[in-house]
Amino acid sequence: MIRVALLGVAHVHADGYGAWLAGQVGAEVVGFAEDDPVLAAEFARNTRLRHLPLADVLAAAPQGVIVCSETAHHRTYVEAAAQAGAHVLCEKPIATTLEDAHAMLEACARAGVAFHTAFPVRYSPAVQDLRAAVHAGQLGTVLSYSGVNHSVAPDHERGWFSDPLRAGGGAGMDHIIHVVDLLHHLGDRVKAVYAQLRPVPAWLLPGREATDAAGLVTLTLASGAVATIDCSWSRPRAYPRWGHLTVDVTGTAGLRSLDVFAEHVTVTGSRGRHWAGYGHDLNAAMLRDFLRVCAGRPALLLADGQAGLRSLEVVLAAYDASRRGHPVSP
Repeated sequence: MIRVALLGVAHVHADGYGAWLAGQVGAEVVGFAEDDPVLAAEFARNTRLRHLPLADVLAAAPQGVIVCSETAHHRTYVEAAAQAGAHVLCEKPIATTLEDAHAMLEACARAGVAFHTAFPVRYSPAVQDLRAAVHAGQLGTVLSYSGVNHSVAPDHERGWFSDPLRAGGGAGMDHIIHVVDLLHHLGDRVKAVYAQLRPVPAWLLPGREATDAAGLVTLTLASGAVATIDCSWSRPRAYPRWGHLTVDVTGTAGLRSLDVFAEHVTVTGSRGRHWAGYGHDLNAAMLRDFLRVCAGRPALLLADGQAGLRSLEVVLAAYDASRRGHPVSP
C-alpha cells in the first residue's frame, strides 16, 4: 500500500487530486494539512479525507506528498516533507522566487527524496505525438512556436490566484509556465525574454488593479527559433470551460497545430453551458506516474524539479522584461 498525503489544498486542482487518489486500489491517503480552517472543512466535506496538523500528517510516514498550497507557501511544505523522507510532487509554479525554488530542490536533494513538478500537459497523447514529430525532423527546422493559454480569472474559485503576494503574480505567473515547459519538453531552451504584462480594469478584479491579467511574451530560443505566448485571463465568467491551451509549430517542412483540450462536447442545461471532456485524464496519468516514484520505480514522463526551476526562471524573466521595457535573459 502506497501512503500519500496532500500538503495544502488551496489550489484548484487539489479536490480532483484528492478524489482520484482516494479511489485508487493500492494507495492510501493518510490525510491532508491546511492552515485555513474554512477551506480545510470544505475540502474534508468534498473529499472525505482527514484534516490533520502538518506534523501528524508527516508522522503517518507518507511515501509521497502532493503540495497544493498557495505558491508562496510551497517552500514550507516541501522542506517539511523532505525532512520527513517523503517524495514530493509540487504544483506549478514551484515558487514565487528563485531563492525559494533553489532551497526546495536542495532540501530534497539532501534528504535523498525525489522532487517533481506538476506539469500534466506532458501526458497528452497529442503532445507526445508532436514531440516525436519534432524530434524526428518531420517539420524540418523549427522556425517558430505560437502558444496561447487563456482562461477565466481563477480567483472566482480561489481568491489567492490574483494576489501577487501569495501567487507571485497574475496571469503571467499562472499561464506562461505551461507553454514554456512544453517548449522545454519539445527540446528547446529559452535564451531571451521580452514581455508586456498588463493589469486589468477595476471592474474585472476589484481590489486587484495591480495584478496582471493580460500578457504577450516573445522568446528567443537556443535553436534560433522564436516563440510567442498569449497568457491572458481573457475568458468571461460565463465561458463553458476554464480555458484552453494551444501551440502552433512552424518548420521549414510543415506546420503542426496542437490543441490540448480539443476533445470535448458542449453540454447545455438549466445551469448554462459547459464543456465535458472525453479525452485522456492528464491529471490521473500524472498522479499514476507519481505513485510509481513513491513505489521506488522510475518516472515515465513526470517533470523533475529542474524542469520546474527552468520554467520559473523564464516566468520571472518575463516580469522583469515587462518592468524594464527590453529583453532579458532568464
